[in-house]
Amino acid sequence: MTELTKVVESRQRLDSQQQENELVKKEFELLDSEANIYKLIGPVLVKQDKGEAATNVKNRLDLITSEM
Repeated sequence: MTELTKVVESRQRLDSQQQENELVKKEFELLDSEANIYKLIGPVLVKQDKGEAATNVKNRLDLITSEM
């Protein structure tokens, strides 16, 4: 695999992750404050606070942006 191929695949993966996280961020904005949010950790769904979940998504977006 050439270096260019690796870079292109990495960029495509980051673009995909960014789009997914932007979609999640928009969905969070539509939820009311009492909505239940769950995070998949391995085979288990764990209930998560909306603020904590939104912060995690924001941090992921920041990380993805910095890697691009």
